[in-house]
Parts: sequence; C-alpha cells; structure tokens
Amino acid sequence: MKTAFAQWDNRIAPVFDTARLIHIIETAAGEVIAEMQETLPEHPLLQKALRLLELGVDTLVCGAISRQMHGLISAYDIQIIPFVTGDLNTIIRAWRGGTLSSAVFCMPGYRGWGRQRFRGRQRGRWVNPPFRAKKTKE
Repeated sequence: MKTAFAQWDNRIAPVFDTARLIHIIETAAGEVIAEMQETLPEHPLLQKALRLLELGVDTLVCGAISRQMHGLISAYDIQIIPFVTGDLNTIIRAWRGGTLSSAVFCMPGYRGWGRQRFRGRQRGRWVNPPFRAKKTKE
C-alpha cells in the first residue's frame, strides 16, 4: 500500500492543487518498506492525478483540495484524507498509529472527518452553512 502526503516546507501542504512535492510511504503487513519524495507536475490538474496513479498511490493525505481535483483523484479509486494540517513527521506518525482522525490534525474551519464538506453561497442560500455552536443548558 502506498500513501502520499502532500508536502510543503516539512509540513502538510495547505492546498493540494498547488502542491509540487509529495512524500510517499509504502507499507506491507503494517511495516514501512520504502519512503520517497516525488515531484508533481505544476499544470494541469489532470496531470497531477495521473502522476499519483502512475506512482501507484492508494491514499492521499492533504490539506485543502478543490472539488475538481477531488473528483479527478477519486475517479482513479485513490482514497483522499483531506483538510489535514501539521508537521509532516507528526502527521505520518499519527497516520501509522491510527490517530490521524483526531481534531488536532484538522484544518481550522473543517468540521467533518470522513466526509467532504464544501461551503459557499448558491443563488442566495447557504450550501453546508458555517458551523454554529449549539447552546448548552446552564
């Protein structure tokens, strides 16, 4: 299994669409058997998705990702773990330890692990409205 981590300055790249470097970890039977860094093409987005496919990537861990890029990568049966933030080595340890879904590694403003959420306005109404804290009884 190969997992790619979008990388920028020894951190998870904040936006995958503009990321140029990925750190790939290959595992077998729970053990790391290879680690490498690869460069991604700058443009167009389809070339990035094809490069991940060419490298045999099964899972992509990244920061923010556009709908278009998400759709392209998903079309090649590559699992995407989006909206992750933090130091690259810390994220890799959390991924290996099974704790990557912790809110500690979630980008600010993202509120749903395991499902993609996009916010915005569409014809004057909110699509996936921003988070509002629930009032608690005192």
